[in-house]
Amino acid sequence: MSRISFIGIGRIGQTIAYAVLTSGFADEVVLYDRDAEKTDKFKQELLHALATLEVKTKIITTSSLGAVDNSDVVVISAGIPRKPGDDRRDLFKRNASLMKEFAESLPKTNPNAKYVMVSNPVDMMASVFMKFSGKFIISSGTQVETMRMRSFIAEKLGIPVTKVDGFVAGEHGDAAAFLWDTVTIDGIEFDKMANDKLSRTEVEKYVKEVAAQIIAVIGSTTWGPATVIKDIVKAIITNENRVMSVAVPVKYDDETIHIGIPTVIGNEIGPSIEHSLSEEDVAKLENAKKEVYAAYKQLLDDFLASTK
Repeated sequence: MSRISFIGIGRIGQTIAYAVLTSGFADEVVLYDRDAEKTDKFKQELLHALATLEVKTKIITTSSLGAVDNSDVVVISAGIPRKPGDDRRDLFKRNASLMKEFAESLPKTNPNAKYVMVSNPVDMMASVFMKFSGKFIISSGTQVETMRMRSFIAEKLGIPVTKVDGFVAGEHGDAAAFLWDTVTIDGIEFDKMANDKLSRTEVEKYVKEVAAQIIAVIGSTTWGPATVIKDIVKAIITNENRVMSVAVPVKYDDETIHIGIPTVIGNEIGPSIEHSLSEEDVAKLENAKKEVYAAYKQLLDDFLASTK
């Protein structure tokens, strides 16, 4: 019996819940939002969809955080979403207080859950949650960038995306680290297959800029990230042991930060493949850790000072 809880039923929360429910691998789903009417009406929509798909998943709605209990996986997407012109780090102060509230409440009724952070800035919010809860948590990390990279390479080279492999690591944001020594096309390294058709620079530019371009035109990035997060949840629930570039907690100096590292995801989280990366890719990852720590430490200190 698998039970998955969703904290926050905004646009991204709804899309993730829809992707999970229509995939049929969950026995029970709990939808939490402070707006009780919204969760109820969203439940009705979902029931209509599940009826035509003949999916038997039970849906429970609540506006009480304490009623979210006995979850196998808790997906946290509540908070203020990124808007046009926002840097993900700009969202820190707006959402950190909410993550602290969740951290102090959810583990009491969900002691054995796997926690997945989606709220932005996603890696930093995972670290805030872990700091105040003491609970292990991952974020979607750079798995979204990884899929953007693979899809762009496939589109530009006119090949099936299933032939493209490789990972982006580091931060879901400015400190994304492209692990080029992991990138292959049909098992052959990228540079040999791409020749003069596509450059590393073009790929990196696309991956780093496409989210802002999508947000400027249609208001948010939703379907891509939601499907990626559904796959993370599925990998945990069905014990796929799939390598995904989620952000995992890493001790750096005096804080625990979250960094995207290709990691085996199943009933257990880990190990990562960091030990098998090339020296060049390890150096990129270490630089990303340094950048994320510097930004997180300053924002965290400011937040802690403001809550005294």
